[in-house]
Amino acid sequence: MISIVLEPCSDNGLLKLYDIQQIPSANNSIYSSGASVSFDEFDQLTSVHVNSLDELFLASGYSEHVALYDISTGKCLQLFTNMHQEHINVVKFANHSPSMFATSSFDHDVKMWDLRQKPIHPCYTVSSGLGNVMVCFSPDDHYLLVSAVDNEVKQLLAVDGRLHLDFGIPPTGSSQNYTRSYYMNGRDYILSGSCDEHVVRICSAQTGKRLRDISLEGKSAGSSMFVQSLRGDPFRVNMLTSKDADKESFSDEHSSSAHSLGGA
Repeated sequence: MISIVLEPCSDNGLLKLYDIQQIPSANNSIYSSGASVSFDEFDQLTSVHVNSLDELFLASGYSEHVALYDISTGKCLQLFTNMHQEHINVVKFANHSPSMFATSSFDHDVKMWDLRQKPIHPCYTVSSGLGNVMVCFSPDDHYLLVSAVDNEVKQLLAVDGRLHLDFGIPPTGSSQNYTRSYYMNGRDYILSGSCDEHVVRICSAQTGKRLRDISLEGKSAGSSMFVQSLRGDPFRVNMLTSKDADKESFSDEHSSSAHSLGGA
């Protein structure tokens, strides 16, 4: 089993692929030469993502460009230049389609791309009110979850970028309130948090309803922790009361019927 990881100082552009079966015990911090493979560097690196076939990966960073790499050779196959007007925070391959990927940038735009079209022009572009911090696909690739500065969290239809849900999280007025959101429990829930706030919000990905607000308190009295990153629980969890569950079930039945008319 192998996994791509970044060097500790990621903005120096170093990319390495580690074979975890060859890495020594956790107590030994020195990796053998056979445990890693180096790739062509990507300057000011911030994000990497592997496609569904484990053949290619994309890299982005503090530039308007995205690089495509071949995992087997370690070579940069192509540099896609000027994909955005400002730096690209996150690049994400779809979970099931090895050629489709999305980019999100502080230029307010999220763009969908297709490698089969030698991405010169995006499949579509969707704009946010403020700079985009991140984007991710739902596990089934039906949706894109877009998180922009100061709690602007939206779910788009991945096929064409149409708005599916606006989660309506109140803004704070801070231009430095960087918001990150992820799917949880498959695509049942949305987990969202921001770096200027000490609360994690859990919303329904079917209706947009806020289900839980979880306050993060520090160890010492009166101190709070702020959200820098999030990950959803990989196990099945139920965030609904029985009353909420009835409403969600009713909504799912109707939304399922409606989406079945749209195809794709």
